[in-house]
Amino acid sequence: MIEERIQQPDQSIEVENALKVVRPTLGGDAGVALYRLLRLVAMEDIMGRGAAGTAYLAGKKLGLSLGLRRIEDFLQLCNDLKIGVIEVPVATESKIHVDVYECVTCSGLDPVGRPICHFEGGLIAGVVQGITGKSVRAHEVTCIGGLGHDACGFDLEFR
Repeated sequence: MIEERIQQPDQSIEVENALKVVRPTLGGDAGVALYRLLRLVAMEDIMGRGAAGTAYLAGKKLGLSLGLRRIEDFLQLCNDLKIGVIEVPVATESKIHVDVYECVTCSGLDPVGRPICHFEGGLIAGVVQGITGKSVRAHEVTCIGGLGHDACGFDLEFR
């Protein structure tokens, strides 16, 4: 059985497969600290500030691949995966602003002087693009751990 798996051609790992977690002793949750060590420490150590662009693109690709059709489904996913508490205080045809409280990437960090929640911005942009069918870019304007705000805030730009 193992030899058969090894001999199969490389396949990309799909969302559904990545969410299949079998850990009888430790369970399905890994700590926020592990995510932060990978995202903020290891990725920046390897890629420098280029890690920001990679994290944004990864989030956007994931957001698009989820195939969500309603913003309510996205809000539920963020709650289930504990990405953060999402609020949309401004949503018009021309402008959307999204706030992320208790952000998984940065909530509780001492400010580092720059926005750092690129993954979340990409994820939000990808989901909104998937729902609206319009090209979307998220720009982080506030950041809890990056700049000392009470929420990570993203202005969405439709292109």
